Formats: sequence, C-alpha cells, structure tokens
Amino acid sequence: MPSTFTRCCPRLGAARVAAGLIGALLLSASVSAEPETTGPGISAPVSPADIAETLLDQLAAAEDEATARALETRVREIWQRSGSDTADLLLGRAGSAFEREDYARALQYLDTIVALRPDFVEAWNMRATVYYMLDEYDLSMSDIERVLSLQPRHFGALSGLGMIFRELNQPREALEAFRRALAVNPFLENARTSVDRLEVEVEGRPI
Repeated sequence: MPSTFTRCCPRLGAARVAAGLIGALLLSASVSAEPETTGPGISAPVSPADIAETLLDQLAAAEDEATARALETRVREIWQRSGSDTADLLLGRAGSAFEREDYARALQYLDTIVALRPDFVEAWNMRATVYYMLDEYDLSMSDIERVLSLQPRHFGALSGLGMIFRELNQPREALEAFRRALAVNPFLENARTSVDRLEVEVEGRPI
C-alpha cells in the first residue's frame, strides 16, 4: 500500500502519491524482471523471490537516492509478477480501475486475484490501498498484515500502515511503522517526511 488519500489537503497529496505509485507499478509490468539464469558459472536457476531479497539487502544499504530508486524499481518489477498470466492481467485491469477511481471495479478484480493466487503480494497490497481510499481502515490493515506475512520488508505496506495509524490519531505507532519502512528503503520520501514530522509530535525533536 503506498500512502494516504482525499478529503483534506494532506490526504489529497498522499492520494497523488498513491496514484503515482500505482501508475509506476503498471508501467513496470511491461519491463521484464526475469534474471539471467543460464551461462558460465550458473549451476541452477535463481528464483525471482531470492533476487528480490538480495535487492532489498542492497536497498537498505543504499547510500544515495539514485541507487535506491533504481533498486526500488527492480524490486517492484519482481513483486509485480505473480507467475500467472491471468493474475497479472487482472492486476493491470485493477490498476486501471484504480486510476479511474472506480474502486468497486478494482475490488472485483483484486478479490478474484487473491482467490486465484493467495500468495501474490501485490494483489493484497493494492487491495489494501483501495480499502484505504474507501476509509475502510480495518480491512486495509487486514490486507497489510497479509502483505507483511508474505513479505515482511514490503516498504509500501509499512508506509501504508503508518498512514493508517496517523489517520487514527496514533502517532507513536505511525512513527514506528514509518521507521520500519525507512529501515528497508532509506530514501522513501513520504516515509522520511512523515518521520520528521512525527518525531516532533511524539518525541519533541526539532525538525
């Protein structure tokens, strides 16, 4: 789940972040994330999940934003692949419905995907985002829990969890969630801005 949504100005700005990330995911679907698995010195195929874990290790240690952005893109490309052409097609349609703000249609697609591929992290993550757009925080948090059970380092879900806690006026829990997101992706802009603000509110630190 990317971040927060519409009704007042902060939520509108976060909605743009959410929509932008959904758009980035849709664009990444056309980019191959398949690794080179044959050739000299390669004895066995490496799974996309294993590659994602290696990339996440590198992302956590990234020393500059450009490196972090490149690694983040590669991770998202892998997460976007379910292993099922049908599920991937439906995810693209769900993303298009999301961009049109047709959340009911997006949910129909996403419900089908998670039934077909219950281990598909991005389907749960996108559904959490849709539920959040609908102010269904309990349902959104339930899907985020599912995401994190499948991929504990899903920085988008961790950031989304922080946004929910902030909406629920639980700043300490929000701060913890955003810090967890930054531990995975240290250049995640929305999380960094949120941590800076929440540290003042929770811990009294100056900006």
